[in-house]
Amino acid sequence: MPLSTRRLRDPDINPCLSESDASSRCMDENNYNRERCSSHFLKYKNCRRFWVSLDCGDS
Repeated sequence: MPLSTRRLRDPDINPCLSESDASSRCMDENNYNRERCSSHFLKYKNCRRFWVSLDCGDS
């Protein structure tokens, strides 16, 4: 597995891994109908916003 892929799968580097997996799983289960997975996308987006805001606040 390439290093970049391993980083994305590492929960210490990607704190939103479970939200990302849930979004992908939803897309697979719903034949890539984005409307049916919008709640998963929103959870992932909120998770990323939260962690990015913490990261930017450290500097």
